[in-house]
Order: sequence, then C-alpha cells, then structure tokens
Amino acid sequence: MDFSETYEFKKEYKKLLKKYRSLAEDLEVVKKAIKANPAGNETKH
Repeated sequence: MDFSETYEFKKEYKKLLKKYRSLAEDLEVVKKAIKANPAGNETKH
C-alpha cells in the first residue's frame, strides 16, 4: 500500500516534526497498522 502526501500535509508535517521529535516514528507505526488492517475490522471504536 502506498501513501501519498499532499503539499499541505508535507508543510505542516515538517513544522510539527520540529516540535514533536517522535512524530516520524509515530507516523510509521500508524502506516504499519493501516497496512495490517486496511478495512479497520476488529477495532472497538
């Protein structure tokens, strides 16, 4: 699964990355979770 980023996202991400140092790692965790369960099945939200 490929993730595309908009210009606005990239701009905001870069700004937030300076404030939240773990953001890059956190985003990778989210991407892995989405790849593992793209339909969102079995979640209890």
